[in-house]
Amino acid sequence: MDVITYFSTHHHNLSTQSRILAMNHILDQNIPANEFIKAIYSVDNNQKIVLYHALDMLVERHIDYLNDYLDLYLEKALNETHESSKRCVSRTIFHQLKNNKNIYNKEQKQQIVHTMFDWMILPSAVATRVNAIHILYFLVDEEDWIKEQLIALIEQNLLLQEPSFLSRGRKILKLLHKQKS
Repeated sequence: MDVITYFSTHHHNLSTQSRILAMNHILDQNIPANEFIKAIYSVDNNQKIVLYHALDMLVERHIDYLNDYLDLYLEKALNETHESSKRCVSRTIFHQLKNNKNIYNKEQKQQIVHTMFDWMILPSAVATRVNAIHILYFLVDEEDWIKEQLIALIEQNLLLQEPSFLSRGRKILKLLHKQKS
């Protein structure tokens, strides 16, 4: 059974156990990332979200899974509009950059920077924005303008008083101000 057929007929859900089953199927069947990405975009919208969650979990545990298909991943993932998918995309990129800040080339990093700023400015869930500020912090040295814009956006978002953003926002601001001096 091919990967698209499997994920179209075996409906997984967002429970940890179900995501682990999906992840283990990918690993057990040696499904390459390009085939799994193709499957994500071949199933219904509910399964697409579940598969993004499974991919997030997979990359967190097998950090190099997407390495051969980073262009394909970014082409699809950075255009996501569903909040749950955006959260997974931002978490996946966060884990990749946390592990290796040089995993992406310059052009890919520019795409990520622009998308993360968009996700910060446009209405996005707090989890997505929290991941976005950390990603932008990892990429702050890529362009001269990133640091100033990131500081301004964090300060603006701190006014919203969202507890999860307050904690991470203050932490990133402290690191950025430490870098400035």
